[in-house]
Amino acid sequence: MKNKKILTKVLALALASLMVVMSLTACGAADKNSDADSTSSAQTQAVSITVKVIAADKTEKTFSIETEKKNLGDALLEEGLVTEDEHKSGFYTYIDGVRADYNKDGAWWCFTKGGETVMVGANELEIADGDTFEITNTPA
Repeated sequence: MKNKKILTKVLALALASLMVVMSLTACGAADKNSDADSTSSAQTQAVSITVKVIAADKTEKTFSIETEKKNLGDALLEEGLVTEDEHKSGFYTYIDGVRADYNKDGAWWCFTKGGETVMVGANELEIADGDTFEITNTPA
């Protein structure tokens, strides 16, 4: 009889311990899954932006860009509007294959957002869904 009571207590304790371990494991798995879901959705959230390239003769080309990139320079590179070398340097003389060379003829590319001049380079300019940018070839 005494052995039966001891065995019952040992089994109850083992069962309780097993239940604690299982609940902790389940909580840890749920936390990992929710962290992974929030991280992956934040990394893959696409935005739609509009980029207008305005030539020196005032003709315009409009590009609708959907991207997961976080800044304008990366989005322009992904779209093929700038070259890899210029993207790396952050100094753009060619946009959509058109040259604006300040050293040659005083022309340069003016970047604006919603008509307002931006105060950072394209590689630092963060983008958000619905943004509109203008890149204007500004002759001397």
